[in-house]
Amino acid sequence: METTDNQDELFVVVDKNDKVVGYRTRKECHQNKTLIHRSVGMVISNAKGEILLQKRSLTKDLYPGFYSISCSGHLKKGEDYQKAAEREIKEELGVARKLNIKIFKKIIIATRWETELYTILLAKDNGPFNLNLEEIEFVKFFPKHKVKRLFKERKLFFEPYAERALRELKII
Repeated sequence: METTDNQDELFVVVDKNDKVVGYRTRKECHQNKTLIHRSVGMVISNAKGEILLQKRSLTKDLYPGFYSISCSGHLKKGEDYQKAAEREIKEELGVARKLNIKIFKKIIIATRWETELYTILLAKDNGPFNLNLEEIEFVKFFPKHKVKRLFKERKLFFEPYAERALRELKII
């Protein structure tokens, strides 16, 4: 299946200290582990303390069909982490309302294909959501104990960034 991700989209490339060193395409960054690029990952919880997980669309260029955290994406030139998170919430989840977003942690994650400076952000929201079906197959709120159990039983398969975020938050 062909990806709906724009392979010519420019990513912000940084050094290990998060200093901008240039801009490269999605395709280049997703095929070269030496190009550390900025990304955000949002973990949204509801009033019950459940966390919103998404199942990624089958047209994603990396980890299609895997589970992920609430929403995620890459920073655009001139964006800070807060603005990128707000944009991704609107683009992926269709949320135009203002959320109180807090940065939890920045970490560098290297996978088989790429290296990201991944910033985990937290917010609270109960929905409703208007999903971008090119990005997300579906979303669902899960109690944290259920996420932990389903992950242990190998019934939920997370892409590496989501797995790391959930470990950092001590959910799995």
